[in-house]
Amino acid sequence: MKRAKPVYLPLGYKLLISYLLLVLTPVIGIGSYAYVSSVRSTEEHTRSNLEVAVRQIASNVDYRLKDVVRSTDELYADQTLSRYLTGYHSGWEKYSIMSQYILPRLENAANLPDPEVKLSVYVSNPNVGEFYYNESAAGDVRKYSLFHMDRIENEDWYRRLKLHYGSYEWRQVGNDRANASISYLRPLINYDTLQLNGLIKMTANMKYIFSDAGSGQLGEDSILFIVGNDNRLLFISSRNKVKPDLLPSAASGYIQQPDSYMQIKQPVTNMPASVVAWIPYSSLQKNSQQVRNVTIGICLITLILLFLISLVMSQYFARSFQKLIASLKSFKEGDFHKRMPVQGNDEFAEIGSAFNDMASTIQRLIDEVYVVNLEKKETELQVLHSQMNPHFLYNTFSSISRMAKLGEIDKLHEVIRSLARFYRLTLHRGEMIIPVEQELQIAESYLDIQRIKNVDRIHVAYDIAPEVLENESVKFILQPFVENALEHAWYDDEISLIIRAYPEGADMVFEVEDNGLGMKEELIGQILEPTGQGIGYGIRNVDQRIQLQYGRQYGVAIHSSLGEGTLIRLRFPCRRYQSVQEEL
Repeated sequence: MKRAKPVYLPLGYKLLISYLLLVLTPVIGIGSYAYVSSVRSTEEHTRSNLEVAVRQIASNVDYRLKDVVRSTDELYADQTLSRYLTGYHSGWEKYSIMSQYILPRLENAANLPDPEVKLSVYVSNPNVGEFYYNESAAGDVRKYSLFHMDRIENEDWYRRLKLHYGSYEWRQVGNDRANASISYLRPLINYDTLQLNGLIKMTANMKYIFSDAGSGQLGEDSILFIVGNDNRLLFISSRNKVKPDLLPSAASGYIQQPDSYMQIKQPVTNMPASVVAWIPYSSLQKNSQQVRNVTIGICLITLILLFLISLVMSQYFARSFQKLIASLKSFKEGDFHKRMPVQGNDEFAEIGSAFNDMASTIQRLIDEVYVVNLEKKETELQVLHSQMNPHFLYNTFSSISRMAKLGEIDKLHEVIRSLARFYRLTLHRGEMIIPVEQELQIAESYLDIQRIKNVDRIHVAYDIAPEVLENESVKFILQPFVENALEHAWYDDEISLIIRAYPEGADMVFEVEDNGLGMKEELIGQILEPTGQGIGYGIRNVDQRIQLQYGRQYGVAIHSSLGEGTLIRLRFPCRRYQSVQEEL
């Protein structure tokens, strides 16, 4: 049975369909989530702001209550005042204590920001005289009084008090409820017996203490009031009385939260009470409709824009792929000169550049592979030629002849032995890769001959790391720099050389340093120039051999200062030497 040919669907259509699916799914999901989260966020943000406002109101209430508490604390902790109020005094002493200490202390305690605060101190000691003011004539003066306990001992509110050392209570007593006030009650202690000796009563107007509860910070539809820990209504601002039906149970002294209102409750630190706010849920949700409409509108606009963008992008990618396919077909057919047009600055441009580079590289490698092999062979032949330097050999033989005529048999013997060792090492087995130790021996043999010829005017120091001796080295790369130093750097009666070999990270380093004439920067540049003519042939030869063997990142570096000397550094990778027999 013949199989049906698959339907050909262009890449542009596939991209467009995939883009639409990728766009529609997240937009619908994100739009729905955005709507729900926006409504929730709006409500949470509104609630958070309201909570901050209620917390600030409670903080302001605490700030005012602290003044009352602090003033009574000063009286409560004053042991001198306690002794004066519990002791027996008569005559001038009684008058002096009353006028110079007791009354000033009471006046100072009553000196609060609210002039309507009333301080009343009740004492059990009948020896202490009473002091009080005329309520109708008091005006704006600080209101403080000193009474005997028999004035309140029979009051119901006093008999219900359970004060003891260290205790206190906030309570509406006497006429406080009628006057919209509240009193802070503390016992007066006889510090000699630690028994109760009276009562400190600080009465403050609740309109002053809870003034922030009537400021309307929470909006026109909110209700703000103060309740005790037993949920009994203590204070409600006058601005809330426009809706008395919202507090149906307030007449009995207790409140109950309506179902249609959200409640925020913040305790007051210095009083057993809390600031309570009721906010209608409708005010929290009134922006939900607007948020929904805006969200739907944004989603629709986004879908249209993304559809247009998807259409443009699918066409762009389709054209880019077509260009790439055309270039690959030409490459497949062997046309390595074909290049892909590169436009823009994106991944397709990078693909085009990479493709063009690849084609150029392949073409260049095809053209250069034979050239590289020829250059390597030619370099090896040049090295062998430099090893058999006739000039060096003629000079050495002349020195040998002169020594023979002069009868310097010992020197003659040393020169011949060093010369034989030099050529034995350089010509041994014809290997191009030798151990570092053998390369150092070649340079050492050459220097031995030169020291004998120059009557020890050449001073050589070796700084060789033992661990590098068994590493491999390209053959005959050290001796040419030693020879250059003796031929071109020597300008005084003597010359000093330092030869170093050491590892540096994953690399191996040879150094030849002299104290000779030095070179100018221009000359160094000419020597290392690949196309340099006439000078630096031996140095470039060594540099090219190292790079042919190990790569372009290795080779020769020259550091020189005119009149101070020259430092030659040869760098190549650390590799353990293996002879041809070992490799086989």
